[in-house]
Amino acid sequence: MTRPLRREDFRLELLLGLGTTGQVYLAHAPDGRPVALKIPRAEVHKDPALAERVAREVRLSLGLAHPHLVKGIAGKPYGKDAFLVLEYFEEGSLEDRLQKGPLPRERALAYLRQLAEALLYLHRLGIVHQDVKPANVFLRGEVAKLGDFGVAKTREDAAPLERAGSPFYMAPELFKGAEATPASDAYSFGVLAYELLAGKRPFYGETYDELLAAHLTQKPLPLKDANPRIARAVMGLLAKDPEERLSLTDFLRALEPIPDAPTPARAEDTAPRRFWLRLLRRKP
Repeated sequence: MTRPLRREDFRLELLLGLGTTGQVYLAHAPDGRPVALKIPRAEVHKDPALAERVAREVRLSLGLAHPHLVKGIAGKPYGKDAFLVLEYFEEGSLEDRLQKGPLPRERALAYLRQLAEALLYLHRLGIVHQDVKPANVFLRGEVAKLGDFGVAKTREDAAPLERAGSPFYMAPELFKGAEATPASDAYSFGVLAYELLAGKRPFYGETYDELLAAHLTQKPLPLKDANPRIARAVMGLLAKDPEERLSLTDFLRALEPIPDAPTPARAEDTAPRRFWLRLLRRKP
């Protein structure tokens, strides 16, 4: 029987970055492949909340399997020798890529399709990511993968952190103290989608209060040079009211070729959902 990999089995090469809970290194696995190795900071072991955040990320990274989620390779959730090994992305994050300029439209849409599928997988398992943003999306050529599950909300841990996530991407209801839900993930995804397609975020503010006001009251400028059906879908994701917000499933439908004849709305659809579906079925 092969023993589990330990932290000392990985050879450190280079410090890649510092996070809230630990350091991330480029390392090499025993088989020689490059990996990302996360080691908790010393203060994590003195703070039960931070220690649980590290443990949550280890458990989820190793327990989830989807082609567009960052793959966990090895790890230990608790103790002085806690660690997490993840697949390494030489190209870095989507945030790194956006600093070089906007993405080609087809590449942006391909990434959005992949990330929406990854989020739907999480939601089916009762997991809300809570921190969807370009810095947590990692790229390898034509493939995008969502990572960082440290603040994820699960069925077992329904309230891991208050107001988790970046204020640039947080849903309006979270600013007001509501629980994170799949609909709040859909909103954060909508902000990311707008950013990829417009080349800029839909909401800005110099302070937290200015961002709060923008998310609660401002309407984004229309997306220019975008397929009208996709533009309507992104605006549907950015609906202020989570009950009226477009679902990720319906966003994926908006990316598909429009059918020759519209499909009748299902009887159980709510009025707001029917409104968005009618808009999405319009031919560009």
